Order: sequence, then C-alpha cells, then structure tokens
Amino acid sequence: MKFLEPFVTEYKEAYAVKEIEYEEGLVGDIRKIKDELIHPKFLPSVQLKSILDKFMRRARYPMEVAITGQFSSGKSTFLNALLSRNILPTGITPVTSKVNFINYGDEYKLKITYKSGAEEYHNIDHISAFTDQRESDMDEIRYLTLYAPMDILKDITFVDTPGLNSQSQSDTDTTKKVLRDVGGIIWLTLIDNAGKMSEAEVLEDYMEHFKNKSLCVLNQKDKFSDEQIETTTKYVTEKFDKFFAEVIPISAKQALDSRAHQKRVLLEDTFEGITKDFKTDLNKNMDVESLDFFQDKFKEYQNRIQEIKTKDISSDMQLMKDSNIQEVLSFIENIIRPQAAESKEFA
Repeated sequence: MKFLEPFVTEYKEAYAVKEIEYEEGLVGDIRKIKDELIHPKFLPSVQLKSILDKFMRRARYPMEVAITGQFSSGKSTFLNALLSRNILPTGITPVTSKVNFINYGDEYKLKITYKSGAEEYHNIDHISAFTDQRESDMDEIRYLTLYAPMDILKDITFVDTPGLNSQSQSDTDTTKKVLRDVGGIIWLTLIDNAGKMSEAEVLEDYMEHFKNKSLCVLNQKDKFSDEQIETTTKYVTEKFDKFFAEVIPISAKQALDSRAHQKRVLLEDTFEGITKDFKTDLNKNMDVESLDFFQDKFKEYQNRIQEIKTKDISSDMQLMKDSNIQEVLSFIENIIRPQAAESKEFA
C-alpha cells in the first residue's frame, strides 16, 4: 500500500475536482460567473470571453476618464497641470500619437506595451521618445501607461488620447475606439474654437450617454477678456446642454506654471534630484568607508529645502486662482470620483 500511495496522491492532484474559493465582492462574483459561462460544455465563443474579460477589467481597475477633444486643444498641457509636472510632451502641432493611460503608482514611472505583448519600463523623462509622433515611427507600440503617486488615481484612470479631427486618420480612429469603453469624458476645446459644427457632430456621436460624468473645459482663458469668456461659456453651456454636466473655462498654462512652483512639488523635485545624485556619486565611490564625498551636495540640498520652505507663494496662488483649474479638480473629486464605484456596479 505504501508503494501505491504516491500514485494515489498524484492522481488526486491531477484529476480531483477542486472547489474554487472566490474573493468576496463584485470581482469575485464576476469571476465565478465567468468560470461557469466559459465551461467547455457550453462551447463559449471568443466574443463571450472578450465581454467577460472587459467586465473583469472594469470591476478590478479604476474607472477610466478620457481627456479628449479636437487636436491641438492643449490636452497634454492640461494633464501636466493636473499632475503638477511637465511630463507629457507638448507642441504647436499635434504631438501625442499614442493612447496614454495615467494610473496610480507609488512612484513616477513609464510602462511601454508593444503590439507583440512585450512590456518594458522606463524613466518618465524618456516619455517623449515613445509618445511624440515627431520623434520616430511608433508603429510597434500599442499604448503607454504612466504611473503617478496621486491619490485620485486610486479611483480614476485618466486616458490621454491623440485627439479627433487630426490630420492622421489613425489618430482619430484610435480616439473614437477609446471613447466607446471609458466611464467618463473631459472634453477639452479652445475658447475661440468652442461650439463649432465639427464639434457638435463628434459630440452627437459619442457624448450622448456621458452627460452625468462629462465635463467641457474651455482652454486658454488667459488670452481673452472676462466678458468674452463669460459670453462663450454661456453659449457653449446652452448649445451643448445635453452633452455636459458643466462647462468650465480655464488656462492650462497658468495652472501648470503655478503648480510647478508650489512648495510640495519643489520639495519632491529637490528630493528626487538629491537621491539621483547620491546614487550616481555612490557608484563612483564604492570603495569609500564614509559619506564625506557627498557632504557638499547634501549641504546644498539643505539650503535649497530651507529656501523652498520660506518661499513667498502669494503670486503662485493668485496664478492658480486665475487659471480656474480648481473648478475642474472639484468636479473630478465631487462628481466623477464618487460615481466610480457606482459605475462598476452598474457595468
């Protein structure tokens, strides 16, 4: 009998029906139903598996909110302002040629996902080499994921799209495909371009089902008078009432300029800089027995920290107020974010 025991054990491990324990909550419920529906006896189709996989993604990951609009409307600058960092490349001509997913992460980093399924990670400083259509051929890249330590990204994933009505039909097609699957939309347009027929046609096709979780942002308010801004905002609010929950005029440039000089951002940048310098210098001085080689740079770091802490931020705060970006942040925090969990249950 002892001789047969290993064979019996191996048989049980290979052929015994094991009861699967599913996690509690929505994800566990979906996983259980998925496993039952795709059982071989039902001859499940590829389409069914794809639909169930999409449900699983929606339940497991944060709700996706697309940042979209006409091309060259300042989407990348707007996202940089939200991130408080000049990360995404910007330019006069359309720049973003790939979809960028902005997810929560403990630190800033960039993941490249290729059409082959391969993945690789890079420092965020290299993002323009992979997303800027002016740099090189991006045909092999499927999409990019930027990770950032922002609390709001725990519930919401921002999706930076190439834009609509671009000179590149592939860019437009990519953006249209993204809009079919997201849970909310922030439509960005230039104040002097808002409300045109080309926008109305696109909104009619894609925004009808997003009103409660959609926001229209009129960019470049710093270039116009208060009267012009008020007139345009009223016009867009009335004309596109069925598409947007709210219309907010902003200056993405002013917001980015003000946020880039805030104490928190400056402190983080300074810390990252000293950390990078320390790693570099330590590699050059691996045989030393003390940290004396880094004393001068550490002293500079301490002085810089003190300068930042005593910095007068009144002008930056006024610039932030003038940009009106806080209205957008409040909409995301109070309107879109609370609906994220509800949206998952509904889906």
